[in-house]
Amino acid sequence: MNKILAFISSYFPLYILLLVNNFNIKKNSVYWIAFIILIFLIIISVIVLIVFLGGKGNNYNLAKNEQIDKLKSDSMINYLMAYIVPLATINSDNFISSIITNSILFILIGIIYVKMNLVYLNPVLVLFGYVPYTSKKTGIIYIVNFDIDKLIRKSRTGTENQTPIIKATIIGNSIVLIRKKDNSCFH
Repeated sequence: MNKILAFISSYFPLYILLLVNNFNIKKNSVYWIAFIILIFLIIISVIVLIVFLGGKGNNYNLAKNEQIDKLKSDSMINYLMAYIVPLATINSDNFISSIITNSILFILIGIIYVKMNLVYLNPVLVLFGYVPYTSKKTGIIYIVNFDIDKLIRKSRTGTENQTPIIKATIIGNSIVLIRKKDNSCFH
């Protein structure tokens, strides 16, 4: 469920843009249903972002001697291309068919991104200073808002019998959100 909510929240700016670009009080009932759905998606996005960014992490065992790389930026650019399609195709003359087409596209993209574990591609988190990194060792994706070298140094503090522990929120399979505010070792 966290991955679905993360996907929904990643389109928060798109919902705002669609509302601003298409607001017209003299529309029909289908328009108002779409408008209410966008408002609902905005509310969900805000709640998810508050929980993800403002929540408290739980204990998380960090892999020893992590080797971490920044994710390629072309992934984020490809993800943002999904923003352009709805903005370019919503047509006030054919509003109902545009909404249906874009809704199907949004659901399809959501299924693909959730199934392929791509929900770390969240431009809203990037706007809040979070950057996704991937572990060469474990494949885990860390989304962090601090210098990643501090996380790597922390991964080396474990002993033979004890792995390093940090505070983190698990968003989905192998996707971990680590907030600086939860971990005094990163200050």
